[in-house]
Amino acid sequence: MYTAGLVGSALLGACSDSNSVAVAQNNDDTPDDGPGDAAVLQFALNLEYLEAEYYLRAVTGMGLQTDDINGSSQSPGDVVGGRQVDFSSEPLIGRYAAEIAGDELDHVQFLRSGLGDGVIARPAINFTDAFNAAAQAAGLSSFDPFAGPINFLIGAFIFEDVGVTAYKGGARFLRNRDLLTAAAGILSVEGYHAGLVRTVLTSRMDQSLGDTGLSIGQAINAISDARDSLDGDDDLDQGIGNADTMVSIYGANYRATNIVPTDDNGITYSRSPQQVHNIVYLTPQQKPGGGEMGSGGGFFPNGTRGTLTASADQSGDDS
Repeated sequence: MYTAGLVGSALLGACSDSNSVAVAQNNDDTPDDGPGDAAVLQFALNLEYLEAEYYLRAVTGMGLQTDDINGSSQSPGDVVGGRQVDFSSEPLIGRYAAEIAGDELDHVQFLRSGLGDGVIARPAINFTDAFNAAAQAAGLSSFDPFAGPINFLIGAFIFEDVGVTAYKGGARFLRNRDLLTAAAGILSVEGYHAGLVRTVLTSRMDQSLGDTGLSIGQAINAISDARDSLDGDDDLDQGIGNADTMVSIYGANYRATNIVPTDDNGITYSRSPQQVHNIVYLTPQQKPGGGEMGSGGGFFPNGTRGTLTASADQSGDDS
């Protein structure tokens, strides 16, 4: 067992106006049907490493610095791919990217502070092979998300919706109320990010995507379908729709967008940690994870690190 504290300004900024201390720990009284707080934070940190590396490299040309990637007993994995995006043709998208990059860096630093001695090092990340594989699964050719502003947003689309469903799915395992409040805050930020990305892509949905023969909207919807095929039989994913998207209000249909992917109750979807790993490993098969060679795939070629590292079988059953 180990204990990791969230102290001082980190919790102050994320949870409340007090100087209270939250503790993430693996306790003997943790129910058998779920992981402890520290395991959930480690799971989240893997995803934040991925997002931070993506946005930081797109904005600055560099990734996380040494102090933000080492683990208490691990060395960081390497990152393959990623470079600064030329946002000169779309300066507003560049400003969006910079804002999100700052948020994702803050998330990494916050979670690392919260884990204390239980902090995991950055796992190995491969953007080049993973984005190509994700594109091919969606029926596209090779794909470079760093080639320009729109490509960058399409790459971001792959991450952001998954992050929202991951935090919502993982929140139920948190025992500490301060940590739950902090997770809700991060979930809200990820929701803002996802909504921004989906809004801009929706505004460009009829534009052609290079020489793919597809519109941006068609490509996004294909990526959504491919992503949904990885996490089991349940329909937990939605694209951005098209010009014929409708919403029913008191029995009448109205043309609408699909900025927010929700169920029939207007609630965002949840994914279990295993289902999230199916997507980031880009496989419907079970993989053990754990940061060992060949234990993962996709964006995490050697798997994520921590306790919650496995993907589920293709049924999406997280038992």
